Amino acid sequence: MLLLRHNIVSHRKYVRLISQFKLPVSDCIPFIPPRKLHDPKACAIRNRGLVLGVYYNEHVAIDPAILTASGQKYDKEVSGKLWSMLKLTPIPKLGETRVFYDLDPKYAYVAVAGLGSECVTFNKIEQLDETKEAIRIAAAAGARALRGFHPKEIDVESFGNAEAAAEGANLAVWEFNKYRSHANQKVIPNPNLLLYDDCDEDGWKIGTLKAEAQNLARHLQEMPANILNPTKFAKIAVDILCELDINVEVKTKGWAAGREMGGFVSVGKSSVQPPLLVELSYYGADEYTRPIIMIGKGVTFDSGSLDLQSPKDLRYMKGDMAGAACVLAIIRAAARLKLPVNIRGILPMCELMPNGRSPKFGDLIYNANDKSILIRMPSREGRLLIADSLVYARNYWPKFIIDIGTMSKELLHYLGGAACACYTNSDELFRYIELASAHTGDRVWRMPLWKFYEDRVNNCETADVANTGLERYGDSANCAAFLKQFASDSQWMHLDTYNVGYTLGTDFPYLARGMTGRPTRTVIELLHQMIASSKL
Repeated sequence: MLLLRHNIVSHRKYVRLISQFKLPVSDCIPFIPPRKLHDPKACAIRNRGLVLGVYYNEHVAIDPAILTASGQKYDKEVSGKLWSMLKLTPIPKLGETRVFYDLDPKYAYVAVAGLGSECVTFNKIEQLDETKEAIRIAAAAGARALRGFHPKEIDVESFGNAEAAAEGANLAVWEFNKYRSHANQKVIPNPNLLLYDDCDEDGWKIGTLKAEAQNLARHLQEMPANILNPTKFAKIAVDILCELDINVEVKTKGWAAGREMGGFVSVGKSSVQPPLLVELSYYGADEYTRPIIMIGKGVTFDSGSLDLQSPKDLRYMKGDMAGAACVLAIIRAAARLKLPVNIRGILPMCELMPNGRSPKFGDLIYNANDKSILIRMPSREGRLLIADSLVYARNYWPKFIIDIGTMSKELLHYLGGAACACYTNSDELFRYIELASAHTGDRVWRMPLWKFYEDRVNNCETADVANTGLERYGDSANCAAFLKQFASDSQWMHLDTYNVGYTLGTDFPYLARGMTGRPTRTVIELLHQMIASSKL
């Protein structure tokens, strides 16, 4: 029997080869490599993939592997071919995949992703819903395995939770390729992801919108700093939010100076790029409902000013506006989900550069609450922007305030990429975000907001408060203690996200190497949790 191990051959060439070897047509079975068979140019009609799941229970002696319900249903449709082929390979464990080809006329390729053990649930010690996290990992592994074949559509089963499956798959297939030419062979268009064999379309839609929000934050963080300056960020906000009836106001340095935003003005004048305060307003409830205030640090490039950062750190400083990117994405998602809340976003946008107008060691500034502030370290600029925004937020009588920003590098040593640091004066707020983070897999960890750290920043003979302490360590807690001076009596939560802003792609299988967009999904889930409990 002759196997033709070449590309798809024409009928004429096929007949010529048969004649050459003088074999009957019935003895010649053309072998077509799977990748060639499913090349979009060769087989565009069947350019579609399917992601199914398999459990592997390591502690079960007999039949440790079992397909999901959707997998078993599909296996029956293909007369058991899927299971028989899967048994020929090592059963994939959590995050692993096996890809099979040409099992049925509808799907060109089927990925079977490992879900790990069936016996996982909410883990109190880990503060993590391990079932949902396993689903995200499996959906991500399957979708990413098929993406290389350039499919137009990938059907993904729910694995028991459509929302988590949608999050994992959509986060995994995203990549930042905005500035590559279309002729570049490495540019792969994102496939259309669809729910397979499940009626929970609402859960799939919610998970997709959450993932798209995080992907938007990732996109903004990845944009080069010479393109995404404060003016460009404001333009993007207008372009993508106004169509959703979200009000966008752009305010200049003169407006800020008139309201005594000394920190914002001081940092903003260090660059030729004009600083702007972008204010976003989403009204999902009636006008008498108190708004949630979200503040996002928006430094589009952080050089460290005269306290210049190392070349190694400067590579990532285009992402120092991660807080602003998250807030913009959260508010956009709230509008698309039609959440019944009022949200006001305050995004102080600027660029910190070293020049003759940069903040200097020992500078003294004031803000609207009449506190004098000593700039002990010019590179601790983000907290100056947030402090001005906290004072300004009081004008709206907020229900509570959340501020998000990349503040302290030392969190890389404390927490790694496991969780962002959370400081709050409200136990109730923390309970909600802790629960939300357990469901999203993007965890937070409560850090001390003690008088011990307030004494550090208040230990200042020149001014009322300093932007950091004199000590070498504890800067993240010092930052929170500094901001607490300006939160007044509002319910307030500060999320320091420096350590979770970038990943090497190893901690979370559904996030590739690069900027992460965290904690976008967690804050959206926080809003869902509070709405469900009638706290909003």
